[in-house]
Amino acid sequence: MHANSRRHSYQCQLRRADLHGDGTVGNVFYVDYLQEARLALLRHHDTSPTPNPGEGLVVVRTVVEYVRPMRLDDAPVTVETWVTEIKAASFTMGYEVSTAAGTHALATTTLTPFVFAESRPRRLAPDERERLASHLEDAPFEDSRRRPDPWSGPSHQRPIHVRFSDIDLLGHVNNVRYFDYVHEGYAEVLTGVFQEARVEGTVETVVVRSEMDHLRQVDLRPEPYAVWSRIVAVGRTSVTLESEVRDGDQVMARSRVVEVNVDAQGSPTHWHPRHRELFEARLSRSA
Repeated sequence: MHANSRRHSYQCQLRRADLHGDGTVGNVFYVDYLQEARLALLRHHDTSPTPNPGEGLVVVRTVVEYVRPMRLDDAPVTVETWVTEIKAASFTMGYEVSTAAGTHALATTTLTPFVFAESRPRRLAPDERERLASHLEDAPFEDSRRRPDPWSGPSHQRPIHVRFSDIDLLGHVNNVRYFDYVHEGYAEVLTGVFQEARVEGTVETVVVRSEMDHLRQVDLRPEPYAVWSRIVAVGRTSVTLESEVRDGDQVMARSRVVEVNVDAQGSPTHWHPRHRELFEARLSRSA
């Protein structure tokens, strides 16, 4: 455990199904680990994630900064969890995912107590604030949110069907699954560039930062939702993509991801000129 006892320590079990083909843990699974650690902290205080009938904790925003890849043989994995901010009707938690190899990811999640029958958040009760305050510590990084730009210029649309297994105990799509949905969208953007470029050799990219704002609940239904994705920034070694999960004109969630091109040793490396050319041709100029 971290020297600061305000952090709660959770031993996370890895599964082989969590791994990419290259043997590293997929970036979406880190968000799953955060959720497990968060629930463990609630259980530590003998608090249910749904303390009152018709109520629950709703994830509002998650930010993950990926520090180094994690493999199955890096286990055991420890997720330290603490509270970074307490407001009237929401609170933010911080996380550090680590093994003996070092820190693999840092993250924050903002949550709010929600009354589903009235479709509204509620204020934190005094006893809830007191329990949260016992874990108060500085945030693992500064979360600088940016206002989304209007969508114009090139974009990619992909239908997403909700699966029954995507639904959580509150009857809505679990917050982790939103990361799956947007990954399907922006991965097709990247694949389209790499296939069109026809550059000899393979291209390896890693996610170094992922942000997700949950705006509305996504439900199980036969009709698909849509994931819109676009490129908003191109660097020498990186590309930044934004995605939205939409139901018609309604935005259900908004995501921003930074992908970095890496060499065989996992170090950042410059894009091939052809890749950069195609990224810039798809760049949303309003960003």
